[in-house]
Amino acid sequence: MIKRSLVILILVVFPLLLVSAEEPCNDRPKVGLVLSGGGAKGLAHIGVIKVLEEVGIRPDYITGTSMGSIIGGLYSIGYTATELDSIVSTADWAHLLSDRVPLSDVIPEEKTDYQRFQVELDITEDGFAVPMGLIGGYAISELFARLSARVSGTYYFKDYPIPFKCVAADLLSGEQVIFDRGSFSTALRSSMSIPSVFSPVELDTLYLVDGGVLNNFPVDLCREMGADIIIGVNVGNADRVNKADLNSLIGVLTTSAMIANSSNNRAQLPYVDVVIMPDLTGYNVASFFNAPQIIERGELAAREVYGQLDSLARFLDQFDKPKPLSIPSDPVEFVISRVEVDGLEKVSRRFFISGLGINAGDTVDFSLLSQGVNRLIGTRYFDYVTYNLEPEGGKYVLKMNTQESAPAKFKFSIHYDNEYKAGILTNITLRNLLWIGNRFSTTLDIAEKPRFNVTAINYYGENHLTASKLVFDREVNNFPVYMNDGRVYGTLTHHYTDLAFGFMSSIGTSWEIDAYLEYERSMLTDQTGMYEIFSNGVARFGNEFISANFSSKLNTLDRRYFPRRGTDMMIGYRFILDNRAVYHGSESGRELVSDAIEPVNKNFFELSAYYQKFFRVSKKWVISPRVQANFADMQLPLPGRVFVGGVPFQRRSNEVSFVGLSSREKYVQNFVMAQLNLRYRVTRSLNITGVANGLVSFLDEGPELPGYISSKDEEVVGMGLLVEYDSVIGPIQFGISNSNINKGLRWYFGLGYPF
Repeated sequence: MIKRSLVILILVVFPLLLVSAEEPCNDRPKVGLVLSGGGAKGLAHIGVIKVLEEVGIRPDYITGTSMGSIIGGLYSIGYTATELDSIVSTADWAHLLSDRVPLSDVIPEEKTDYQRFQVELDITEDGFAVPMGLIGGYAISELFARLSARVSGTYYFKDYPIPFKCVAADLLSGEQVIFDRGSFSTALRSSMSIPSVFSPVELDTLYLVDGGVLNNFPVDLCREMGADIIIGVNVGNADRVNKADLNSLIGVLTTSAMIANSSNNRAQLPYVDVVIMPDLTGYNVASFFNAPQIIERGELAAREVYGQLDSLARFLDQFDKPKPLSIPSDPVEFVISRVEVDGLEKVSRRFFISGLGINAGDTVDFSLLSQGVNRLIGTRYFDYVTYNLEPEGGKYVLKMNTQESAPAKFKFSIHYDNEYKAGILTNITLRNLLWIGNRFSTTLDIAEKPRFNVTAINYYGENHLTASKLVFDREVNNFPVYMNDGRVYGTLTHHYTDLAFGFMSSIGTSWEIDAYLEYERSMLTDQTGMYEIFSNGVARFGNEFISANFSSKLNTLDRRYFPRRGTDMMIGYRFILDNRAVYHGSESGRELVSDAIEPVNKNFFELSAYYQKFFRVSKKWVISPRVQANFADMQLPLPGRVFVGGVPFQRRSNEVSFVGLSSREKYVQNFVMAQLNLRYRVTRSLNITGVANGLVSFLDEGPELPGYISSKDEEVVGMGLLVEYDSVIGPIQFGISNSNINKGLRWYFGLGYPF
C-alpha cells in the first residue's frame, strides 16, 4: 500500500517538475499490465489497450487469465489494438463456441446425422459418459495456432516482444499452473478452459482448466516478473455478481466456477497502481456477439483515468526509451518437412493424413490447414483436432494432436410438428467397434407415428473411399384423403418398409455415388373415416417393389438448417424388376381397391432429380431457387406415387415439400416443380422466409381409389411465409400458406430436429 501511494504521488507531482528535467534517467521503472478473466467481458481489454497506445504507454510485462490471457498474450506477440479489434470483430463466434464445422466439410455418409441431435453421450463400459464440457474447444485452439504461428520458433515467453505469463489451474492437484514456456496456443487454451463450459486440457500429467478458478487477476505474478508499476484491468466481479451475468447457461457455469476466487480478486486490487474497471452492465461472459460495444466500454473506462495514464506516460518519458519492439512476421506459406500425429488409437495414420490432405513436402497456408482440420472433424471419427507449427531447417514440422471420438455414442432429441405431433429421436452409432472400418447406426423416432432406420457401412481400404452399404427403413405415416373442397374425408395409415443393399463411393466431402438393389413394401390400413372400404372386408392393401437403383448426390451446403450458401442436388435412376399387388381381406373388398394397387406392368423405369442453390446476396438476404422433377414410363400404383405438400421438417419418404399444400395433399407420378425462397435475417437467430412455388403434373391418368382418389393432370401454385428461429434445441418454425387448389390457409409448426 505504501509503494502504491508513492507511485500515485509521483503521478500527481512529477508533471510539475518536468520543466526542470534536462537529462533522461537510466533506471526506467518497469510497467506491468494485468488483464483479468471474464469471458466475453474481457474483450473490453482491447479498448483499454487502444488508450494505452494513444498515450504512449507500452508495458514491459503482461500477465493474464482466461480472456485476459488471450488478449494479453496476442498483444505480447505483436498484435496491435486495432488488429485485435479486427480479429474479434470478424471472428465466427458461432463456430468458435460450438465446434461445428461447415456441413460442406462433413463426409457424405455423415451429413444426415450431423447437427441432428440435442444431446450426444459417449457409451463406455461403465455406462453413459457426460461430456467434460459443453464445448470441446478444437475450433478456438485452431484459431490460437494460426494467430501464434509468428512465434512458433520461440520457446520461452520471456523472449516474446513483450514478456508474458498466464495462469491455468490443475484439477488433479488443485494448484495454480503458470505458463511461461512451450506452446503458446496450448497456454491460451488452458487458461480459458472454463469448467463445464470448455473441456479441460490434458498436458502431460496435468488436467488444466481456467486459471480464474484460483487466480483471476494475477497481479502478484506480474510483480514477480519485475513490474514496478501495475496497470490492472478488472472485468471480473470484484464484489457482487450482476443478474445480467446469470441469464445464460454459460454465465451460470462460469460464475459458479469463479465464485471461490472472488476474495483473491479483491485481495489483489490494493497492489494495482492504476485500476481500470469498465462498466459492463447489460453484458455477460457469453456476450461475444456484442464485441464492438464491449470494446467501446473498455475504452471509455480507460479514458476516465486518462489523466493518470497521461501523467504516467510523461513520467516514463524522462527515462531512457525502451528498445523498439521486434515484431516477428506471420508466415504466409510454409513448406511442411514432416507431419507428426499424436492421439491415434483405432484410426489409421493413413486415414488421418488422407483426411488432412497435407503431406511432407507440401506448401500450405492457414486456409488449407483449417480446411484439413475441418475435414477430419467432419469424418466424425475425431472429437478434437488441433496443430502446432515448429520451424525446422527453413521448413516446418506440422504437429497434429487429436482425440478420437468414442466408438459408441448415444444421441437423442425431442421434436414436434403439427402433422405428426411430438416425438423423441434416439440414436446409437458405433464406429470401428464391430470391426475396423465399420460404421453402424440405428435411429428410432418414438412417436405416435414412429420411424426406424438402420444403416450399416463397411469401408474398403484405409482411405474409406468405397464401401458396401445396408439400409433398412420402417415408417408409419398418415395418408390423408382430401375432398374437393379441401377437407379431409378420411385418413389411411401408411406402413412403409424399405431395405436396400449395394455399394457407395464418396468423392471428397461433397459427392456420393450409390448403386444398390432395393425392396420396398408400401401398405395402407384403416385409420379414420374410410368406412365404405374397410367395412367390406378390406384389411390392408398395397404394393411390393424390387428395383435396381443408381443415384448421384452433391451437397455443398454450409449448414444443415438455414444454409447461406451451397448446392444440394440429386439425380436418380430406378428400374423396377418386379412390382406386385399385396392384398389382405375378402374377395369382395378387393374389387374396391384393385384399381389402386394392380400394376399396369411389372417392369418400368423411373427418373428423378432435384436441385437447390443458396445465394447469400447480402449480410441479411439469402435467395434459394429449387427445381424438382420425376418421370416414370408406366402408370404407377397409388402406394408407389410421390406425395406432395407440407414443409421440409414434416417430410417423410417419397415426399416433396410444397408450400401452399398440407402434408401429402396431392399424389403425383410425373411432375415438374419450381420454387423460390427469399430469406431475411432479422437477428442472428431469427429469420423470415417468403416462399413461392408451382407444380405441373402430367400423363397422370386413370382412377386410383374409386369414389375417393382419382389422378389427373394439374397445375398448382402456392405461396407462404415462414418465421424461423435457430434455437439451442433446434429450429423453431411457424408458417402460413395458400394455393390455387382448395383455397384456404394452411399452417405449419415445427420445433426441434426432425428425423
